[in-house]
Amino acid sequence: MIPSVSDVRQWNWSALSEQVISTESVATRLEDARDSIHTSTNDLWSAWTGTVADAAADHLDCERKSDTTIAYELREIAAATRRADEDLAHAARVALDRIAAAERAGFTVSDGGVAAGPDFTGVYDGEPDAAAHWSMIQDALRVIGELDDDHARRIGGIVSNLIDVAPPPATFSPDEATHDWAMLNDGTVTSEDLARFTTNLAAAGLDPHSLDELSAGKVVTALPAGAFDYLENLYGEAGAAGVMELQQQLLADGSASALDARDSLASGILALSNEHVRDVNDERGGWDRLPQDVRDLVETRPGAVQLDGYQVPPTLSAFMDTLPPDIRSELESEPGAAAAAHRNALANSGHAAYIDSVIRGREFWEFVGTGNGTPGAELGTKLVESAASQASVIDTTGSGTGPYDTIPITVGHAGESMLDVATSNHDVSARMLAGDLNGDGRTDIRRDDILTPLFTHSWDDGGESAGRLTNWMTHEMGEAHAAGDTARVDRAELAALHLSQYLSHEENFDRLMDVHGENTSSIGEVNPDLVRAFADGLHGYIPELVGADDTGVWRADSLEPVNSFGHAQRIFTLMATDSDSSTTFGSASTTFGRHFASEFIEGTSNSPAAYAGRLQALVDTGIYNAAGEKFNDRESIEEYAQQRRSDTYNTNYTIVRNLVALDPRLSGTVGLLMDINSSAMHDAFVPAFESTERSPFTGDFSQYGAANSYHLLEQAVAQHGMPQDPRILENLRAEGIIGIDGGLRYPPSSASLLDATDAIDQALDTYDIDYNKFRSYYIDGYGYIARPVRDSTYLESPR
Repeated sequence: MIPSVSDVRQWNWSALSEQVISTESVATRLEDARDSIHTSTNDLWSAWTGTVADAAADHLDCERKSDTTIAYELREIAAATRRADEDLAHAARVALDRIAAAERAGFTVSDGGVAAGPDFTGVYDGEPDAAAHWSMIQDALRVIGELDDDHARRIGGIVSNLIDVAPPPATFSPDEATHDWAMLNDGTVTSEDLARFTTNLAAAGLDPHSLDELSAGKVVTALPAGAFDYLENLYGEAGAAGVMELQQQLLADGSASALDARDSLASGILALSNEHVRDVNDERGGWDRLPQDVRDLVETRPGAVQLDGYQVPPTLSAFMDTLPPDIRSELESEPGAAAAAHRNALANSGHAAYIDSVIRGREFWEFVGTGNGTPGAELGTKLVESAASQASVIDTTGSGTGPYDTIPITVGHAGESMLDVATSNHDVSARMLAGDLNGDGRTDIRRDDILTPLFTHSWDDGGESAGRLTNWMTHEMGEAHAAGDTARVDRAELAALHLSQYLSHEENFDRLMDVHGENTSSIGEVNPDLVRAFADGLHGYIPELVGADDTGVWRADSLEPVNSFGHAQRIFTLMATDSDSSTTFGSASTTFGRHFASEFIEGTSNSPAAYAGRLQALVDTGIYNAAGEKFNDRESIEEYAQQRRSDTYNTNYTIVRNLVALDPRLSGTVGLLMDINSSAMHDAFVPAFESTERSPFTGDFSQYGAANSYHLLEQAVAQHGMPQDPRILENLRAEGIIGIDGGLRYPPSSASLLDATDAIDQALDTYDIDYNKFRSYYIDGYGYIARPVRDSTYLESPR
């Protein structure tokens, strides 16, 4: 595959050499073990003669030859990898030299090509221009790609030889799991027991590469024959209670081998549940393979048949022994609370059984969550449903009839432990956001019945665990684009759309703005980490929200009718209920605003100017709607709005960098980060609100006008170099737009914005960029969403 300029700049010079060292180390260990076995057996068998002795010697010789052949192939792989390392490193240096040559000549080099940089003074006679530099760089990149393909073919052939000569993996015998569990359940766990158990779990588990494949939604076939039977029988013998007892025993042991076994014990549950994990005979994991009592922990609801037969311990001390330390401590801290809880539990055994199940489930899934792996989709969706059910039960406390009414015990972080496990599989999150539990493209449930309890419950962690349902789409979209995985790109985009549909639905929006009833706290106050997760998941889809991109599965009318932005306003309003979320969306808005400026100066369309106006209006109305929801008086609204605007343009550089790196729409935006840390730029977006005239929606676009004209100039200079007219340059210096270092700077606060804008407009004319046209389309775009003249009454909320 031909690499990009970014790939070469980020070249990992040690990656292949480390693989060489690792492969040679494996070969050396195999040869040492082979020689040690041969020497030891020769010493032991020196006096052994006869037919059996001859057969044993022949078998040993056969094994020795096999080991020698495998070691040879491993060393061949190491040698081929070393040659690839040397050839690719040389080719990468050639490419970097050509990139550096272009940059020394004053050009800017990006993945999209070579353009004049801010200090470009022209091409000397006989020197290559931008096109020639780009052609030489592309030639160097093409050589890297060809070498990569050639060496990959050679190494692949040797690996194929290794597979042919390596013995097949041993299969698990039917009674292996029963034997292992009996060995571990006899009251003592020796180092030999641990070694055997860890080896079996490792053989039946997944390697790091397989885990990466699973996280990307791929099917892996890494398990040997019989692995699923082994795992199913092992966990079936143990049951949930046995697994918890064993993991506690391993944790108490504390040795490295015991902790490794504990990790594998947790990971095995996830592998056993996952439909995308298969063995060599195409046996696969799934929900039905889990032990029945584990499934009961997930599916138990108040009054469920699974709770029948539960016996409340008859004495207070025995009852307290069944409770984990945090709940015991809470009951013991209040005189009489423990006795009252026990007395009520005896009188309400069904409610006691439910609470006991919630407690055991919390402990079990907290342990399973420590493993490395991904749950199956069916297990994951059932865990999310169970977490929503538990949240609903807790939120009905006070009705006098619920489990926590009759037995006043607080079980903290129960739903969080299930959500943490479930949401490690993004397919689960995508299904829940769509209401499509089995992934067949048809709605199975009313998703609001699941999402609303999860999003409006007052979580102990501020909504962080629930937020993992929604925080992944922007990041996955970028990763999937880089990998060329269109299925994952579409999955992330659809999940972002489904979340946007839920959040912007009038009834849901109203509930999230007043979580506990009319005129109560907003979601940003109740669950700030949940709103931050909304922002993390959605900020990469701002172009879709403003109607600037309908090239994917999120079509122009998927969220709301074309040129209608009420739903988008609701989303921006929700983001403005939390300061960190405002920063995330504001940083992304700044980034995409620069992108729209870059598109406009390319001259192919005037629409990017309108998109920029729409985006600014969405930011403004979101802030003012959130302020109006929270306060009734003008002074408080203005104070809140000013603070939120400050939050919104308090640039999060990680957000900006990640967007530029991950979003292919931004790959051609040259100079995107040139002046984003300018304090003067920040001040321009945080006007002082001493008077109505200085507030947004007055029709005075001088603040935005100066910023927009500067953005256009910045992009023009990045692509074409500084203006050549001395008078233009002098005017820009006079307004502080060109600094003492010769680079562009946003006009300082002491400058007149009108004079600065005029100087920039004159500079833009030299590039044939019509700022008046940009401004006209910008204001039209703004006006689609908000009236540019503010009335005496405040904006109505987008409900």
